[in-house]
Amino acid sequence: MRVRIVGHAGECSFPFTESGPWLKFKKNLLKEEDCLVTSTFDQDIDLLICHGYSSAAIKEAKKSKLPKHKMILVLWEPPINNPKLHSDKYLSKFGFVYSPSTQWAKNHNALYFNWPIGKTTSENQSFSLGKRLINPVIIQGNKVNFFKGENYSLRRKVLFKSLQMRYPIMLYGHGWQRVSKTQALRAFINFISNPNNGLSLKSLVHFGEIYPNYMGTSNNKFTTLKNYKISIVIENHSSYISEKIFDSLNSGCITLYVGPDLTEYGLNRDMAFQVPANLDLILETVNHLQSLSEKELTEIKETQKYWLDMVKNDWNNEKVLANLALSIRKNIEHEN
Repeated sequence: MRVRIVGHAGECSFPFTESGPWLKFKKNLLKEEDCLVTSTFDQDIDLLICHGYSSAAIKEAKKSKLPKHKMILVLWEPPINNPKLHSDKYLSKFGFVYSPSTQWAKNHNALYFNWPIGKTTSENQSFSLGKRLINPVIIQGNKVNFFKGENYSLRRKVLFKSLQMRYPIMLYGHGWQRVSKTQALRAFINFISNPNNGLSLKSLVHFGEIYPNYMGTSNNKFTTLKNYKISIVIENHSSYISEKIFDSLNSGCITLYVGPDLTEYGLNRDMAFQVPANLDLILETVNHLQSLSEKELTEIKETQKYWLDMVKNDWNNEKVLANLALSIRKNIEHEN
């Protein structure tokens, strides 16, 4: 079987590396007689797996007369980032759609799988809270997005409003040191091409302003996070759980989380302080945490660590991606 695996950006060849969790995916997907098609599109293929949007891959599959059950889509991005991926026109091409979001899975009749996370270690969690800064920390990128439901502008509002606090937020990440006019233009074109997704009227708030407590990028998020008691995680869109919350918890930080309901993903509500996407409630929670004693904070940290340890194996990237490949293989063979 000749297998085409399209990358996240629509490239014709998925960037498998010589080691890592994606090799588990590759090993479980391909049998000895199978081969990957990695040359430019317009080849003869027997199976298509798309990790992103690619009209060229669809044309290739049509030319190869692929049955629908041998066209697979893995839906990684929220609708605010790539609305074409979530369009009925594109989704209807595929016999099976997989999604790491319970919301997307429900909307598109897709098969859910956990977002793959890296290995969690007790070493990262062991640093004493007493040696850490009371300032909260955010390690996330800065982008502009004009679609309703985006949380990029919420991050900026939280950051600048925190400057009124005694211990304001410390910031690390990409895209904060200068305005990317190209990125803003692309975001605007993306919106006007898909206006039915709704407009975020406050999407440009504080965009382009220099945040005074910006500390640059982080070469190692765990090394950075271990310096702080409290970490704030705000998902790009509150419709999926990514690796961000796990990175924060794995660093032994007391984690404040803005995203979908944790319990919808089989996670305990005490795994993090879950707060709605509301500026005042986020900062009120931070103020509450900063007022607690060292003993109280340590108890919270240990509770969050306990619930992380209970679920970390089910979200481990090697296990998740290996099972994803097995499910794809099972479904295409069942339909034969």
